[in-house]
Amino acid sequence: MRGSAPLLAALAWSALACQQAQAAVIGGPMLRDGIEIVPGTLSDVELDRLTPRSADAIWLTADVRATKNGKHGFAEHDFIPYLAISFVLTKEDAPTFKKAGLLFPLAAKDGPRYAASADMAGPGTYQVTYIVSPPSAHGMVRRTDKADGVPEWFKPITASWTFTYPVSTK
Repeated sequence: MRGSAPLLAALAWSALACQQAQAAVIGGPMLRDGIEIVPGTLSDVELDRLTPRSADAIWLTADVRATKNGKHGFAEHDFIPYLAISFVLTKEDAPTFKKAGLLFPLAAKDGPRYAASADMAGPGTYQVTYIVSPPSAHGMVRRTDKADGVPEWFKPITASWTFTYPVSTK
């Protein structure tokens, strides 16, 4: 078993490198109300459903985690479940191009995130806006007693980022 540790470490690094080669962060983290939202894209991934619709489609992603001083009952870096995240995608030089939809929870070996497929309108500059509604949007309740209660959920958060497509993964 001892001799297998380096092999396992190499396999884990290899798997992580492959995942990182497919993912790209498309904007800096947005920190608000005890949560961190990092937008990104994924390509060349397979899911059990919700497949991209065209050859010019990408997966929009949102990594949503609790911050160090989060007050809603999640530990630092914890994935925040039960969020409702909608998106709007527009293209700078195409005033009639607009895609909108919902990001869905996605499980992967490198951790959970939210994602949705979006057809693009070719290379160019895009803006993506996420509207992140609190866990109560999907029915998560919170304790309110003095012993272990948490404050009211945050109000919906709107955050926007501009990025160039195709996205470089380097």
